[in-house]
Amino acid sequence: MEELVKRAKNGDDTAFDELILSIKKELYLIAKTKLNNDDDIADCISETILITYKNIKKLKRNEFFKTWIIRILINECNKFYKKNAKKSISIDDNDLENYLVSEENFDNNLSFDIVIKDLEPDEKLILTLFYCSGYTTKEISKIIKKNENTIRSKISRAKNKLKKKYEVHEGGEQ
Repeated sequence: MEELVKRAKNGDDTAFDELILSIKKELYLIAKTKLNNDDDIADCISETILITYKNIKKLKRNEFFKTWIIRILINECNKFYKKNAKKSISIDDNDLENYLVSEENFDNNLSFDIVIKDLEPDEKLILTLFYCSGYTTKEISKIIKKNENTIRSKISRAKNKLKKKYEVHEGGEQ
């Protein structure tokens, strides 16, 4: 990846396209933790790609490309969310049904997305980065600029919330 970043910084558009293609699924999953509407997600990802393209020459250390673009994406999603805070972004039953039958979205991450949908946005983001993207707690702390112990605590609390939710659900209680 570092070689692609180097080439992209030197103006190689094909290398930049390859970089984006290599992380597009990850970008989608991360944006999905902040926004529920696929059009809004696409807008934020597009804006992130544009910002990244315009500023890639400013990236000082090529090995931090993924961390850098994810931080840009999170900032764009946060801006979008704040700008549209009055609009409802929750998934209703029809949206969920449409999402489930959509071939392009039907993969293992859909199950994960449904499991974490009731968590707080920061918990969804951290769990997605940790479990789906494979980042360490140290890497996540750099991406979202929070203490590593805070990241560990949030992972633990989110897992406990999920455990309680599914213990109650499996026990037949509501």
